[in-house]
Order: sequence, then structure tokens, then C-alpha cells
Amino acid sequence: MVQVTVDKVGLDQDGEQAVVLLADLTKSTLIPIWIRAMEATAIALPLQGLKAPRPLTSDLVISVIEHLGAEVVMAIIREIKDGTFYASLVLTRGDEEIEIDCRPSDAIAVALRRASPIYVMERVLAEAGIRSEEDTVQ
Repeated sequence: MVQVTVDKVGLDQDGEQAVVLLADLTKSTLIPIWIRAMEATAIALPLQGLKAPRPLTSDLVISVIEHLGAEVVMAIIREIKDGTFYASLVLTRGDEEIEIDCRPSDAIAVALRRASPIYVMERVLAEAGIRSEEDTVQ
């Protein structure tokens, strides 16, 4: 696994879709993941140090996790199938490790709110990664 950070979040010109750019820690490779605008907002808010006036889905997920006595350990972007990214949240509760399947945008939004690391599997990086000097997403 390769640790990544959220490099950028941007909306397309129509404002209906967005892209989150994940970067490896050297910022030499970027992974663009297309998401909806609402999910982009959920990712952008903690990056800007802001909170929504009412809880977003990622806030609800964290509340449920904590009320069940678990902690967020990390988010993992696991694979790509037919152009769709798959991810999971890894939690711990006592000595138990729990892995929950979810959309990458949700995993990223939850991880950012808990300052938990985000990882990408090497095969995903190889398939979807682009060299940062080739970055043409604006």
C-alpha cells in the first residue's frame, strides 16, 4: 500500500461532477477519482477547516462508529473494476479490526475528519496513477 494525501478537489464546469486528486507523499504520482459535487464538498470542508451547519453523511458515519466504541484507523482505495474505484474503511474496536466496504469519496471524507491516513493499493496506483508533470486536470 502507498500512503496518499488529497492534493486537490475541483468541480467540472457544469458543477455536477468533481474530481478528487490523490497524491503520493512525494507528489510524483496523482490519482484522479471522479465523484459527485456533494461528495466533493464533504471532502473539501475538512481540508479547509470548515464544518457544515448540519451533519453530513460522513459526520453521521463517524458518530455511529464512535457510539459503537470503534475508531477509524485508515481508508484504503482497494481496486478498480470497470472504471469504478472500490474502497474500504478500516476500524478497530478493542482488539478487533473491522473492514467496511464503501465508496472512495466516503472513505476519504471520513478519514479526513479523523486525521486518519489514506492508502492506495499498488495495483490501483499502477492502473490509475499519472505522473504529476502530466497533470492536466484543472
